[in-house]
Amino acid sequence: MTRRARIYIAIVSALGMLAMVVCCWKYFVSLQGIPFRVYGWQLLFLIGLCALCRSFPITIRKDQGLDLSVLAILSAFMMHGTAMAMVVYAVSSLITFERQSDGTVHSIYNISPVKTFFNTANIMIAILVPGLICRLLPWQPGDLSFPMVLLPTLVFSLLAFFLNYLILLLMFYLNGDMGLREAFKILLGLSTNVIAAMPLGLIIALVLAQPMGGWLTLILICPLMLARYAWKLYLDTSRHKDELITAFISAIEARDAYTQGHSTRVADYTEKIARQMGMKDKDIALLREGALLHDIGKIGVSDQILHKNGPLSAEEWVVMKQHPTIGTEIVAKVGLDERVVEIIQSHHERYDGSGYPNGKPIGECSLATRIMGVADAFDAMTSERPYRKGIPVDMAIEELCKGSGTQFDPAVVEVMVKLIREDAI
Repeated sequence: MTRRARIYIAIVSALGMLAMVVCCWKYFVSLQGIPFRVYGWQLLFLIGLCALCRSFPITIRKDQGLDLSVLAILSAFMMHGTAMAMVVYAVSSLITFERQSDGTVHSIYNISPVKTFFNTANIMIAILVPGLICRLLPWQPGDLSFPMVLLPTLVFSLLAFFLNYLILLLMFYLNGDMGLREAFKILLGLSTNVIAAMPLGLIIALVLAQPMGGWLTLILICPLMLARYAWKLYLDTSRHKDELITAFISAIEARDAYTQGHSTRVADYTEKIARQMGMKDKDIALLREGALLHDIGKIGVSDQILHKNGPLSAEEWVVMKQHPTIGTEIVAKVGLDERVVEIIQSHHERYDGSGYPNGKPIGECSLATRIMGVADAFDAMTSERPYRKGIPVDMAIEELCKGSGTQFDPAVVEVMVKLIREDAI
């Protein structure tokens, strides 16, 4: 870790922990003389809710999760102010146990104290600053009447969110892990999370303020946790599919050392071409799957042919040309998307219909398959094989241009050449 990042972490930790101690002390002093039964159940309920949300975050995508502790923090702030929100988060840290994807459980008892102090201080600052700003509004905590409650809800939620992630991303920037532009893009990308959670936090505050509010809130939270569990099952299935794809790639590369890295490079090329051509993220993900698995059928080709140190004979080519069909049969049994199956089956078809295995014009195939054909050919030309060396990139560009309109889709070739010349590939 860089020196400036360590200094930054120390400053944030000191300020945040000091704010936590002062605000928590003031909060409990303000409760002197008030019976515990008056405020205790709400405080304990929100602490439990915060710990529950932190222990079971909702995974939105494979690389992105949503910590719904903002629901408890926002509810505490709307009902009783900044100090209670800080108490709720601080105390919930003692009973938060988050299971990781590798099966380990993280808590303040088994992670680095430096990380614990920084993360806690980050949240404390992200609660305190918006809370102080909300004091300037014509509103007081506990006033849940409409429309007065809407503005402080919006101000507190958005400021707390942006300040929280800004402090975190600034630490990554100071450590050299990312640039400012990348950090800003991540910040904007995550903003939809808090916008989605904000109304529910206000609803919980409104429900808790009612008689039997705790039980009503549990009824409100239960469907959310069930939805989280169902979504987790889906993502687990998706992760298992990714692991299966990785295993297939390993099996291919174990058979043919000269193609090691070929599938991954082709997948990277196809993704860049597809983005340049305006394909949707979901279609790009399927294209990438197909690119990673396009040579899976070579598992069914004999080593004598696969490792031959020279050009293949006519009879050997007949066998080699079966690998798209073999690959199609393999992945069809796994239950992959039909668009992935098409890429594997048709990645050697040609624009003029003289390719294999079916000899159909590639214009009849999907855009993903046409992209796959260009990317696969480029990497095959520039990579070494047992019987030849890879050709220079300039020569590969010439070959792509020669094949444009006969072997390859001209529109895809144009984009590929543009990306190569821009050093994007």
